[in-house]
Amino acid sequence: MTSTNRTVEGRDVKSAYARWAPIYEFIATPTVPARKIAAKRVNAIGGRFLEAGVGSGSALPLYDDNVSLVGVDLSHDMLKIARERVDNGLKNVEAILEMDLMSLAFPDASFDGVVCMFTITAVPDASRVMAEFARVVKPGGIVMIASHFEAKAGPWQVTDRILTPFSKRLGWNPSMSIDGVLDTPGLTLEKREELPPVGLITLLSFRRTA
Repeated sequence: MTSTNRTVEGRDVKSAYARWAPIYEFIATPTVPARKIAAKRVNAIGGRFLEAGVGSGSALPLYDDNVSLVGVDLSHDMLKIARERVDNGLKNVEAILEMDLMSLAFPDASFDGVVCMFTITAVPDASRVMAEFARVVKPGGIVMIASHFEAKAGPWQVTDRILTPFSKRLGWNPSMSIDGVLDTPGLTLEKREELPPVGLITLLSFRRTA
């Protein structure tokens, strides 16, 4: 994320997702299998979770009643759709809030876990966001990150190269390195998985150390 055209700022995200909001469910279809897998892992744990980058709330119906949720996102337009979903009967959702992931308005150790799907590449400073996740999770809690990171080989490397100059208009960086996510004080990586579509999505599971 060193070159100017790769850096996505908050204003870029708001502008991009104002455009994406009406069609987001359609363009995000390839992410559905990964969302289901991540939600299943959260359901197996239970407790109070923060969904960071909740967007339109497409994953919210996937969580079981043993999971209490707070969803946050920077995009007002996407959050309107998420709130409509909640109003249609998702009683395990505590709140849907407009919030910057780099400065979460929650006390330390507020959640049993954080799940962040397809949002870590849409922030200016992933290391700062990861530090915030570590702060708001209780010791022993989990942080799950699902996203596409810079491909080092294969067909996705070509796709990344084509899309990267358009990062600001897209609202995310297709070529963000995974390195800034892996090394976060207080978080220990327990599992790294490649999810379908093959080679496109990586699921990282961290544990918050005491």
